[in-house]
Amino acid sequence: MTLITYLTRVHFADGVLEEAIWSEFEAANKRRPMVLFDRKNLPQDQTERFLSSVPGRVEFVEFSDIPNVPDERSARSAATLYNAKNCDVLMAFGTARTIDLAKATRVAIKHDEPLTKFAYSRGGSKRIGTDLPDLFAAPDISGCGSAVSAHAPIIMANGERALLMCKKLIPTVTVCDPTLTLAADQMSSASAGADAITQCVEAYLSKSYNPPAEGIALDGLRRAVTNVGTVLNNGNDIFARREMMAASLNGALAVQKGLGASQAISNALEAVCEFAIRPGVLNRIVLPSVLRFNRTKIEAKFDPIRTVFALDTQADVPNAVQAFLEKLPLPRRFSELGVERSHLEAAAPVAAFDLATGTNPRALGQKDYLDIMRSVH
Repeated sequence: MTLITYLTRVHFADGVLEEAIWSEFEAANKRRPMVLFDRKNLPQDQTERFLSSVPGRVEFVEFSDIPNVPDERSARSAATLYNAKNCDVLMAFGTARTIDLAKATRVAIKHDEPLTKFAYSRGGSKRIGTDLPDLFAAPDISGCGSAVSAHAPIIMANGERALLMCKKLIPTVTVCDPTLTLAADQMSSASAGADAITQCVEAYLSKSYNPPAEGIALDGLRRAVTNVGTVLNNGNDIFARREMMAASLNGALAVQKGLGASQAISNALEAVCEFAIRPGVLNRIVLPSVLRFNRTKIEAKFDPIRTVFALDTQADVPNAVQAFLEKLPLPRRFSELGVERSHLEAAAPVAAFDLATGTNPRALGQKDYLDIMRSVH
C-alpha cells in the first residue's frame, strides 16, 4: 500500500480500499460512521464494494439523498441524522458532489447558524473552526478532485451559490483505488479525463506564483494526455486507469495555485441549470476558447504544454488542445447538453464572482464570460 502525505493522508494503490478503510478505523477507533453515497446513480457492484469496506464490527448509518449540486438543505438533513444517531465519523463514497456535501455536512454538524455565515466570500473561513468530525473519502472516477481539496461549492438555503473553503475541510483521509474506476463507461472516463486536463492546464497557467504546484500540474497533464486514449480504448487497462487517477489527483493538488475562467464557467453553469451536467463535459467545451481569450497573458508559458502534447515549437496551443479534446466522445457545444441562452445569461454574473476568476491570467467580467459561453453554445 502506498501512503502519500500531502495536504492530507492519501492511500493510493490498486485494490487498497478495504485495507485502507479498515486501518484508518482501527487507528482512529471509530465505531459509528455515517456513510454518504449516491445510491441512485452508483453501479450496484460499486455500492456493495463501498459498503462492504466498512469494518464488520461497526454499524453504519446511511445517507444517500445526494442532490445534483450540494445544498444547505441536504447538509442540514445529514447533520441532523448524524447527531441523532450519535455518529463519530463521516464517510463519503463516490462522486465529487457526494464528497462536497460531506464537507458542508461537517460544518452543519458543528454550527447551527445558516451556512452563509461560513461562506468564503463573507470571510467565513475563519469561523468554521477546527473541531470538525473526521471525514474519510473514497472517490470514484469523478470524485478525486474534491477528495483532496479544501473547498466545497454549495447552494445556500436562500438560493445563493457560495463556496465553503477552509483547510480543515480537506478530508482527513482519502483512499484512491484505481480499481474503483474500472467499471466506468466511456462518457464518465472521457469526462474525468477532460476535467483532469483542464484543472492541470488552468492551474499551471494561473497567475498565482507557486512553482511546486506548476510542476505537479504539468506532471498531471502529461499523465492524462498520455493515457486517456488507452483508457477509452480499453477500460480494463489498470495501468492507464492508475495513471488517469494520478492525473486527477495531481490536478486537485495543483488547485492550490488557483484555476481560471473554464472552472468558473463550469461552476456557474452547474449552479444555474436545473439538471446535472458533468463538469468535465463543460470544461471540454470551453477550455480552448478560454485559452484563446487568455493568449496574450500566457503565450510565454506555452512551451511545456507543447512538449506534453508533442507539438512543434510554433504550434498554436489553443487549436492543438481543441483538436485533442475533440477526439473524446463528449458533446462539443453547450446546446447539445440542453443548456439554453437564458442559462448563459444567468451564469455570467455567477462566474464573474467565482473564486477561479481571481486567478485567471487575464481579467474578465460578466460580458467577457457571456461572450465566451455564447461562442460555444
